[in-house]
Amino acid sequence: MSTLAEDTTPSPKAPSSVALIAAVVVLTLVAAAGGWFLGSQLGLSVPAGQGTASADKSRPASADMPSGNVVALKPILTNVKIPQDVWIRLEAGVVAKPGEKISDELAATIAGDFMAFLRTVNLMQLRGAAGLEYLRMDLQERARMRSEGKIEKVYIWALVME
Repeated sequence: MSTLAEDTTPSPKAPSSVALIAAVVVLTLVAAAGGWFLGSQLGLSVPAGQGTASADKSRPASADMPSGNVVALKPILTNVKIPQDVWIRLEAGVVAKPGEKISDELAATIAGDFMAFLRTVNLMQLRGAAGLEYLRMDLQERARMRSEGKIEKVYIWALVME
């Protein structure tokens, strides 16, 4: 038989919602303070009023501007190696180093070299932003070799595949 004392034992109380909210706030503040401390120790602090958008504005506009003569190449139209039924049209330009002059003959030679390179490209190599950047770097390297170091940069204005 059960006694009255056994039936009236108090059941454990659940924590009140005020206590739970207070615990969450305290833990959040501790985590924020720890993050701030770790960031300041690593030197990752950002001055007030500056963020990623402000950091781009602080860079001088002349850093993006070419320093030499810009020569637009004639559009290049060719098919790629794999698959052969895909055609590619490339509109590009080259930037000569300051003080260098790019003749029409040299520009035509570079465009021909670009077309020969594009005929060896697999379409899968041109996928995504990384593929486009690799293409630009390959073309830039070929232009520098063909011009004997007169070319500073290669710009791709348009690349269309059909």
